[in-house]
Amino acid sequence: MCSIIGLKGYEIADAKCMLDVLSHRGNDAKGIYYQNELYLNDDVNLLDDNLGDESLILAHNLLSIVGVNQTQPLISDNLVLVSNAEIYNYKELVDKYGFDALDGKSDCEIIIRMIEYYYEGNLEEAVQNTIKYLDGDYAFCVYDHENYMLVRDRMGVKPLYYSFDGEKFAFASEQKALKRIGCKNISNLNPRYAIINDTIKRIHPDYQRCESDKSYTQLKQELKNALTNAVKKRVEGLEEVALLFSAGVDSTLVAVLLKKLDINFTAYTIGVENSQDLQTARKVAQDLDIPLKYKIITQGDVEEYFFDTADAIEDDNLMKIGVGMTINMTSRLASEDGHKVILSGQGADELFCGYNRYKNKFDKPQQLLDELTHDLNNMYHVNLERDDKATMNNSLELRVPFLDKGVVDVATRMPIKHMLKSDDDKIRKHILRSVGLELGVPEEVAYRPKKAAQYGTGIDKIIKKKLSKKQEFKEFIEKSRKNNKR
Repeated sequence: MCSIIGLKGYEIADAKCMLDVLSHRGNDAKGIYYQNELYLNDDVNLLDDNLGDESLILAHNLLSIVGVNQTQPLISDNLVLVSNAEIYNYKELVDKYGFDALDGKSDCEIIIRMIEYYYEGNLEEAVQNTIKYLDGDYAFCVYDHENYMLVRDRMGVKPLYYSFDGEKFAFASEQKALKRIGCKNISNLNPRYAIINDTIKRIHPDYQRCESDKSYTQLKQELKNALTNAVKKRVEGLEEVALLFSAGVDSTLVAVLLKKLDINFTAYTIGVENSQDLQTARKVAQDLDIPLKYKIITQGDVEEYFFDTADAIEDDNLMKIGVGMTINMTSRLASEDGHKVILSGQGADELFCGYNRYKNKFDKPQQLLDELTHDLNNMYHVNLERDDKATMNNSLELRVPFLDKGVVDVATRMPIKHMLKSDDDKIRKHILRSVGLELGVPEEVAYRPKKAAQYGTGIDKIIKKKLSKKQEFKEFIEKSRKNNKR
C-alpha cells in the first residue's frame, strides 16, 4: 500500500507538500519524477521548490509489503510508473511472459514490465492489454513522456481522486493532499473509467447480476473454492497478517480459512464493556482457538478518535464515522503489534444480500437484482474508500478477500433464492452461511444476525447519547445530520 501523486501545471513544492500530507500511507521511501530525472528519498528535499511547468510531475510514498523496498516512480526505457498496487498473480505473469526476475522483487514492477511488453507507440492500447491479465487491487499512472493514463482496479479497492482546475491537473490517493495545495472540483475516479491525457474514458463495463441455472450444490462448491483461493492469494509470501474481527459470519469465515491455510494471524476487535461484538469475539476466538487481541473502549476513546476518524476518512457522515472509528481503533491495535496487512470481510453484504433493506424487494426480484447491481458498482465510494483510509491512517494495508474477482464472479451469478428466503428474512446470506458452516464456522456464528459495526461495538450509542451533548462535538454532529438529510 502506498500513495500516488501526479501534477501538471504545479510546482515541485506542491508535490513535496502532498508527499508529506500522505506520509501515513507509506513511510519506507519516497520519490519524485520530474523532466526525465528521478529524485529519491533525501534527494527529494534538495529539489528546487519553484521548479514546475506543463510537464507531468509524478510522486510516490512507499509502504513496502512484498519484496525489498523498491522506491517509485519506476522507470523503463520509455515509461514512468507510479502505482499503489497488490498484484496477486505477478509470479505467474513473470513466468507467462518469460520475464527475467523482477529487479526489486516487487509485485508493482510487473505492471510496467507488461505495459512495456505491449507498448508499440500507443499507450492506451498497451495499458488495456495489460490490465486484462492483472489479478489484484491497484491504482496507477503510467507516462510515456508525451501521454499519460490513470487507472484503478475495476472494483475500486484502491482509492484515487483527481482535480481539473483550468489548465491544471492533479491526482492523489486521498482528497486531503489535493485540498492542501488548493485544488478545486475534486472527484473520485469511477473504477470503470480511466483518465487519458485529461480525458475521462470508460474502459470496463459495470458489473451486472444475473441468475445462474447451475445447481445449488455446484454454486456452493464454486463459492467455497473461490473464497479459499481469495484468502490464499492475499496472504501468499507474508509471515503474518491481522484480521478485523467482529465474530460475524464474514470475518469468522476468513479466520477459519486462515487457520486451514496454516497462516500466522491475529484477530483484532474493539468494543465497550459487554458490547455484543466484544463478547461474541472473545467466545468465538476461544472456541476456535483463534489468537485475539481486543480493547475495551470508553467514552474517552470515542472522543479521542472522533475527529481523527472524520479527518482520516474525509467524511462528516455520522454512520461512516462510526464504522470508520471501529476500523481506525482496531487497526491501531494491529499497527502497534507491527502488522502491515490486515484482512476484512468487507463486501459480503453487497454480494450475498446481507443488508436488511434487501428483503423489502423480495417480491420484486428484478428490482432487487438492480439494487444489488447498483450497490456493487458503487462500493468504491460508499465503503471501500472509507475502509482503506481508516486502516491507512495507521499505515496498514487493507485486503478484502470477498472482493476477489473469482468470488465476485460466483456471487453475481447467484440466484436470489439461495441468499434470501422471504420478505421477513432476518438472517439473509444463506448460501454464504452454509459455506461457512461446512468450512468450520460454528453454527451460532454462521447464523448470527448481522449487526452493523457502530452498533455492535457500542460506538453509535456513545456518539448519540454522550458526544452530541458536549459542546466540542455538538456543532459538528448537528451539521452532519443536516448535510446528510439532503
